[in-house]
Amino acid sequence: MVFSFGVLLILCGLGIMGFGLHLFYAWLPLFYGLFGFEIGLLLGKWLMGNVGWAAFILAIVVAVIVAGAAYVLEPYRRVLVGFTGGVMLVLALASLLGLDRLMSGLLGTILALGGGLIGATIALAFFDLFIVVATAIGGATLIATGAQLLLPSAIEPSGSFLPPLLTAILAFFGARWQLSNIANWVPPQSTIADDFSDTIGKQADLRKP
Repeated sequence: MVFSFGVLLILCGLGIMGFGLHLFYAWLPLFYGLFGFEIGLLLGKWLMGNVGWAAFILAIVVAVIVAGAAYVLEPYRRVLVGFTGGVMLVLALASLLGLDRLMSGLLGTILALGGGLIGATIALAFFDLFIVVATAIGGATLIATGAQLLLPSAIEPSGSFLPPLLTAILAFFGARWQLSNIANWVPPQSTIADDFSDTIGKQADLRKP
């Protein structure tokens, strides 16, 4: 069962790391679901101390909730992506640096919420770049976590440099791959000024006799 969990994490990590930006524009609910899965898994690992059944159940629950939010909060999807991405980044970096072994789960949850608020603010200004960075790091963290389950004796000891090194290398290539495809994945969008002008124009048309 541990082997299956490890393979699942690696596959999810590859999907997020290599195609995060594409998933947002093409399969938004799946994008939210994968984001929620990682948030629930990393939070469960922090709270339970390991990647077990409890962490996976929490990951599935959070994935369903966040995927459902894709429909309920669709008008605010950019803010939601920024918030969930910020939470995921904080949890991923905490797991990578071993902070989940040094801080309580409650403190980690508060720290993650703070990261979510910061992420929501940054995403409003640098949306596509934020998605690329967040998904590259988040996906790489999932891959490293899955590798730890498959090869626990090789990279699990506290203080090992292998998980951070693996995550950094994978995140670099994941971000580079996504940026090289950004022109193909991101559809043409109207600017804020255009949207504002269209709104004013529609209101003017309504006032015409």
